[in-house]
Amino acid sequence: MSEDKDANVGHKTADSSFFGYKTHIAMSEERIITAATVTTGEKNDGKELETLIEKSTIAGMQIETVIGDAAYSEKGNIKYATENEIRLVAKLTPSVTQGYRTKEDELVPIFIKIKK
Repeated sequence: MSEDKDANVGHKTADSSFFGYKTHIAMSEERIITAATVTTGEKNDGKELETLIEKSTIAGMQIETVIGDAAYSEKGNIKYATENEIRLVAKLTPSVTQGYRTKEDELVPIFIKIKK
């Protein structure tokens, strides 16, 4: 392993790992990078959504829709997107669709308002 004491082991799949860092980026439809963060390898991608949105907004972007993979559909991100009237398009993670819910969270609808 490397001598880098700040780096950490991350996983892209259950069978593949890497040692180092992750770069998380937000891009416009034109593929212009509007925000970026760097984390150690083990950090969850979805935890960076709010920061990427906020940095993109500071950079002058008006955000109506965010498209991402399932890592971005965690409960906190759904709540953040809803509260900020941002449409979040991402496959739901199994923890959202199948489990890890408390009794009071069951049958609670999620409404996402789309800006026109």
